[in-house]
Amino acid sequence: MDPMFRYFLGFQVAADRAGWLARQLPPVSGDLFAGMKPQLYHLTLCTIAETDEPQPFLRAQVAKALDAGLPAASPIPFGRIVSRDGGGAELVTVGRVGGIRHAYNAIVARLAAQGIDPMHRKAGLRPHITLGYGQTEGFAPVPIAWTWAPRDLVLIESHVGHRRHRVLQRWTLASPAQACFDFMADDLPAPLLRAA
Repeated sequence: MDPMFRYFLGFQVAADRAGWLARQLPPVSGDLFAGMKPQLYHLTLCTIAETDEPQPFLRAQVAKALDAGLPAASPIPFGRIVSRDGGGAELVTVGRVGGIRHAYNAIVARLAAQGIDPMHRKAGLRPHITLGYGQTEGFAPVPIAWTWAPRDLVLIESHVGHRRHRVLQRWTLASPAQACFDFMADDLPAPLLRAA
């Protein structure tokens, strides 16, 4: 029997960006394709439970795990909308995603300290945003240059098969650390330049 409830941690796309992303999805042919509602767009970091019944105490357990603090937000470079091999459409990353991997590792370590292990991540993290499900006839990749720095980490209860998400808790992330730009190198004292 399939689970009725899925609990996951991730980043929810803000309403203005979600609407913009929905308009970037090309016309998709395929009788079984269904686009997701933009308000459900998110990037999943890890699924932490799949159950037949609601888990009312899970929120407090996750909150306790994250009491020690969260890593700062990290920019995520997205580059194109693609047709998935198994069907559907998703927005995928391009270039380096080391910042989000660092955030993922830090969050998973905090969860592990409370006995919460992520599911389905044996092969590691593959950051993406699902835009639709179901069989498509495929489409050419749509280039999108969007660097996103999520503002919040959210714990979501997903009602499997009903495309309903309920945000159980939200944690605000600190802003990403500002990097040193090359054009500033002349303004930095030598000791600070070597440290950077």
